[in-house]
Amino acid sequence: MKLAYTPLAIALLFSMQTAQADLVSDSELLMDNAQKVYATFFPSNEPTQVSPPWRYRFYPATATYLGINQDDSGVYLLGGAFGNSPLYVDKVDAVLILLNSQLSGAGESKSAICNTSSIPDGLVYTYSGNTVNITTNGQCVKVPDSSNFCDVNPETDASGVPVETNIHVLTATNINNFKLEGISFPGVDNMLKQQMANNKTCIMHAPTEFLNYTVNTDICLDITDTLSGSGIPLSGPVTTHLQSSSVSTQVNDCFATDANSIVNIVTQEVWTKGETGGFTKIN
Repeated sequence: MKLAYTPLAIALLFSMQTAQADLVSDSELLMDNAQKVYATFFPSNEPTQVSPPWRYRFYPATATYLGINQDDSGVYLLGGAFGNSPLYVDKVDAVLILLNSQLSGAGESKSAICNTSSIPDGLVYTYSGNTVNITTNGQCVKVPDSSNFCDVNPETDASGVPVETNIHVLTATNINNFKLEGISFPGVDNMLKQQMANNKTCIMHAPTEFLNYTVNTDICLDITDTLSGSGIPLSGPVTTHLQSSSVSTQVNDCFATDANSIVNIVTQEVWTKGETGGFTKIN
């Protein structure tokens, strides 16, 4: 009987070794492609380091670790914009598909539609075709200074200089799910939901492909500090879980819309709507 099982044992051992070798090569390919697609976070070619069960690279310029756990085939981020706790992204296969789709979509020089150079801590941006997904991966993060989670990159010429496209786009937010936890105060959840749903931004000189993009959010925000001093009794952390999607409509004139704010992404000028309904330039 022992001899009968020997070929099976050898086959299993070979299979395990092959799978491990594939995971190592896939891990290397994943980290190489991540440097091409997300140069903001991984701006340099760094050597792969091994500390079982981890294969990882450290990027000093952004203080960020990109690692693959060889036991669970999970991709993780740590440090920099991603915080001090390991942030799970997805399995190696899924992340490779995502990265390859972006590299093959328009060449390696394709730029992200959202400017992620100054994204709030804890927010993770991924692209799938013409969809931008913004998530906190199930964690709750502090409320960012800006309510606009996708600052659109302008279209550029061959020299990288922003160009005017004369395409103006009004973006509005559809709330798919909103949950407020940690507080019981009549009307507060509806008020916050309405404020988020009514937030509209008009983008002047949007890139040509922006009309084809959808921006989805699945984020959890810790609003405890925001509510402190408001007179609302707080007994602990207060969080909101928001799932939403954007709707974009091309318009002729941003100043003739019901936008709350207007952004010229070429000149970086910004206007906000005042109490009288007019727009005031703030920079």
